[in-house]
Amino acid sequence: MKTNFFLPMIAMIFAIGMSFATENVEIDPTQDYYQPSSGVFMSLGQEIDCGDGNKTCIVELPNGEVHQVYDAPDPNTLKKGDGRKRQL
Repeated sequence: MKTNFFLPMIAMIFAIGMSFATENVEIDPTQDYYQPSSGVFMSLGQEIDCGDGNKTCIVELPNGEVHQVYDAPDPNTLKKGDGRKRQL
């Protein structure tokens, strides 16, 4: 009898807990980001025109480093474009 009560209760607790675990990421249409080797996202300070296409957008910084471009400071928001490297 106890398992008939506790199992649905545990499932409900997990469902409520997971609803708070997801993070909403807002995309800023005026800025793009890159992720250096430190792992902390850095703003490019502007929106990069990557052209049209399904390839990953790439930017070359003034110091010569090459990075992938993101629409938001989140690893799941890779910016798509024509795949050509852009100069910053």
